[in-house]
Amino acid sequence: MKPTQTDPTCYEIRVVGSLPPQWMDWFDGLVINTENGETLLRGPVADQAALFGLLKKIRDLGLPLVSVRQIPSQEKKMNTNVIPAKKIDTKVLLSTLWIVVMINMAYADILGLFIPGALEEVAKTSVSTGTTIPQLMLGGAIMGELAIVMIILSRVLKYGINRWVNIVVGIFTIAYIWGGMSSYPHYIFIATVETLCLLLIIWFAWKWRNVEAR
Repeated sequence: MKPTQTDPTCYEIRVVGSLPPQWMDWFDGLVINTENGETLLRGPVADQAALFGLLKKIRDLGLPLVSVRQIPSQEKKMNTNVIPAKKIDTKVLLSTLWIVVMINMAYADILGLFIPGALEEVAKTSVSTGTTIPQLMLGGAIMGELAIVMIILSRVLKYGINRWVNIVVGIFTIAYIWGGMSSYPHYIFIATVETLCLLLIIWFAWKWRNVEAR
């Protein structure tokens, strides 16, 4: 006679700190929800050994443990159909926003070619700033390439340097956009879109927490 197979016991583990849902696999498929600076891990745990293993992982991450609670059967049934909210990875989010900025910068340059007297304006800017036209063009090329490079760097740089590079380059790019201000409506519109994206980049980078980058 085969022994009766029992379902795994469900637990609810609460810790201080934020964990993105991408950590579900590392925590053996437990559902992860973050709210008000705390993270709730919830789901079935095979046995006591597995539970202790999860607690060890939490300790290794340096997350203060708030509580461990076994979920009653009735409550477990009520939460069976709960679908965890998914959070976009910060690196992906920053990289995507830089793509939007880069496309808008290129679009503004293309539309600028159709402005009557555009070359004369470049010549006037050259005289007023004391730089040659090739130097002005080189500066524009560098800023365009910087946005392209940030698309890659946002995905590959480690947490600490990634945060500050996005913040510093974001601020510098905003200054560049409005420093070369044009009164044409299309430029003001595109510059506004670029600035909103850059402000989001700075905001998300500033709010980015180390535990998410591990």
